[in-house]
Amino acid sequence: MGRTGDILKQLDLLATRLAATRESDRKRYGDFFTDLRRSIEAAQCMQRELDRQFACRFNALDYLRTDELGLSQVIADLLDPDGSHGQGSRFLALLGDLVGPDRWPADRTVRYDAYRVDVKPERWTDRGGRLDISVELQLPGHEPSCLAIENKPYSADGDAQIVDYLSFLRRRYRERFLLIYLPGHGGMPSQHALPGDACRDGLAIMPYCHREAADECEDTLQLHLPFSLADWLQGCQKICEAARVRWFLCEVERFCNKTFGGNEMTTGEQKAVRDFILESDDNVLTAIAVCEAWPKTKDDVIGRFLERLRDRVGAKLDAIDDLQTGCRYADSVSSWARPNGVWVFRNAWTSADRAFPLVCLTHDGDAKDWSVGVRLKNGAGGANAQEEDLKDRLRSGFDERLGRRGETDSESWPWYCYVEEHKDWNRLLARLHKEAQDPGELMEYFSHQLVEAADLVFPIIDEVLLADR
Repeated sequence: MGRTGDILKQLDLLATRLAATRESDRKRYGDFFTDLRRSIEAAQCMQRELDRQFACRFNALDYLRTDELGLSQVIADLLDPDGSHGQGSRFLALLGDLVGPDRWPADRTVRYDAYRVDVKPERWTDRGGRLDISVELQLPGHEPSCLAIENKPYSADGDAQIVDYLSFLRRRYRERFLLIYLPGHGGMPSQHALPGDACRDGLAIMPYCHREAADECEDTLQLHLPFSLADWLQGCQKICEAARVRWFLCEVERFCNKTFGGNEMTTGEQKAVRDFILESDDNVLTAIAVCEAWPKTKDDVIGRFLERLRDRVGAKLDAIDDLQTGCRYADSVSSWARPNGVWVFRNAWTSADRAFPLVCLTHDGDAKDWSVGVRLKNGAGGANAQEEDLKDRLRSGFDERLGRRGETDSESWPWYCYVEEHKDWNRLLARLHKEAQDPGELMEYFSHQLVEAADLVFPIIDEVLLADR
């Protein structure tokens, strides 16, 4: 009994020490954030005065059309020697210099003034696809070459989309083309747009701005161009003679870095945080601990918000018989089994021998680019006439009733549409955390998006899938 008592005393002493350590850590972390908040507030106070005098954070593109079509139009116009910028072929020639002679499809020893340059936004392919930007270059008496850009700032890739574009360009121009894939995420096309065994000749990847290197194999890294769209825009500013155009180029570059670089802090705020962390070893260790805990913390915040959102959507749709709801958040692309977000469906739609639809609020990865849409969940029997009829019904007429243009490139997503506001949840985490406990504007906005889509989609799905019941 004496030995047991000694062990118990030692355990009590250890528990007391652990509790004291936890309390000490809790106080240290609390003091860290309190002092850091003061440093940031001081930097923000200074920034407000700078904004008042110089409007440092003002950007004209915040008031203009910056969806995929709007950004494609900007890039296409800058590449057009006859564009309103008045700089002739300078911007196009600079892009050729950055790409380099090994990849550029045209003869760079010839002056661009000698080429007939035909710039087309939204160029149709022979299989019904649309290249976002096509720049055809032709010397008299020679076969034309083509620079094409597939712009994906926010949207997901369509099924076999990049394969189809490469095949079209290869049939039309043989080896005299370059297809630049321009994604907001900065990485490779998805597997369903460009399978691993597909021919990639003539493809190059250009990010909007520099980001952390993706964990990719050497073969895919070779496809990446050694510069970004923001780099090209910065170079265009240096060779542009018109002050008004230089100002606009600077605005577009800043927009790209702000929107796709993932950093909302001003330079002054960044410096204040960095200086505070480096004040002491204790601050550095605490900052490291915060960084290590942050990914799981972020997942937990978004996950709790989605659970509350699922309940809100279910309550709004409670008049629907046998309604099923679900939610999931893991900071990754959705799996076939379950989307990443919130989904609703009816038990009556399910079947062992067919795919069945889910009406979803989901995102493209990294908690960005949220959309509502209809996703077909895999069944055992593959597509059939009933499912094809459902796809056709969803693709025709649905957009007008919802009041937004849907995307229809993907077979697994017969209809989907990106939300117009709050596309990046990384910037909303404090509000998401609050609204998971006290629902407010964000909860109402996203529940409305999904319920509005469900109200329109459910009758269409019922009519097609339950017609024989």
